[in-house]
Amino acid sequence: MQDLLADSRIFQWAGIGFGEQESYRLQKSIKKLAEKTQASDIKFFGKILGSKQDYYIVEATVEGGDDEEEGAEGQEEEEKGPEFEVKGTGVNKFTYFVASSSLSDWKKLPDLSPTDLAAARQIKVSFTGELDRNIYTNPFFFG
Repeated sequence: MQDLLADSRIFQWAGIGFGEQESYRLQKSIKKLAEKTQASDIKFFGKILGSKQDYYIVEATVEGGDDEEEGAEGQEEEEKGPEFEVKGTGVNKFTYFVASSSLSDWKKLPDLSPTDLAAARQIKVSFTGELDRNIYTNPFFFG
């Protein structure tokens, strides 16, 4: 796991960062996430600012998951079709988690297919920070 506090001190020299207290809370929150998910490699990816809510993003390499999740993912793979890439390869090489604050729980983002990625590159939508929001655009986006 990366040392977020040391990295944040370097960024503060450049005049950017979250501050010492927020960086400490993020470090502890990411450590707790790593223990919970058994991630082999986990690092802070960044922060996305939205019009309604902001999100911290963590990138991880997760080998396995809970039995319930694996069963659900197995069903989803059948529904997603042959173009879907399995976890650990292609567009699903990493697993991403988001949290709205350093004190909130981390939420795993769903796996993607290459068609999802291609469709997302063709649309332009303002990021609100609502993960469950429907997106109405042309071309239609299923995510």
